[in-house]
Amino acid sequence: MNDVDNPGLDADAVADYLRRHPEFFQQHPALLAELEIPHDRGDAVSLVERQVAALREQNQKSRQRLLELFDIARRNQELATRMHQLALSLMDAGDPRDIFAALYDNLRANFNAGRVAVRLFAKPAFIDFYAGEEFAGPGVEEAKLFRAVIDKGRPLTGRLKRQQQVFLFGDGGDDIHSAVLVPLRGERWGGVLAIGSPDPTRFQEHMGVELLTNLGEMLSLILKPWISTK
Repeated sequence: MNDVDNPGLDADAVADYLRRHPEFFQQHPALLAELEIPHDRGDAVSLVERQVAALREQNQKSRQRLLELFDIARRNQELATRMHQLALSLMDAGDPRDIFAALYDNLRANFNAGRVAVRLFAKPAFIDFYAGEEFAGPGVEEAKLFRAVIDKGRPLTGRLKRQQQVFLFGDGGDDIHSAVLVPLRGERWGGVLAIGSPDPTRFQEHMGVELLTNLGEMLSLILKPWISTK
């Protein structure tokens, strides 16, 4: 007499036997159609139907996940294309005025940026060209408000401090409820690119910032020849 013929077996022993003999249902396929597995709602289905339903559900989840991955890949490709176009526009600009204009227009049009501002805590390299509000100067008191993000070299996302918001966008920036600060850095100078949104969920803490880091590095290199390091 083998183990399964023993009427004294308990449920754990049966389960252990089936684990050790996975071929059991292959040798007794008729049992699959006879076994019934109760549902939470009270009715019952055969084990085969239960397995088919589970496989169908798993397949649906896998299909949904695959579609999500395709969508992420498509959006990443579109984002990479827009970033490439932005880089070309910035490199084609002839001076800081054109650089900032191209940056602002492109971020608003192609990246849905609500408000954009650049502040450089440095002097322009040449006294006879555009030195707009972007060149805040090396000794400006507000530079300390951004020292941490500049020194860290990584974008900071979330809600701006009131002093930061006023310095970057003026009193009209009260409609900004989330923002990202992208550090700009070079030899003996620093600054920030700020992008603000009225949507409080647009720039959340701990969101991915790799692309923004790349943007900051690219913009820093493009601005480098126009910034005085003396």
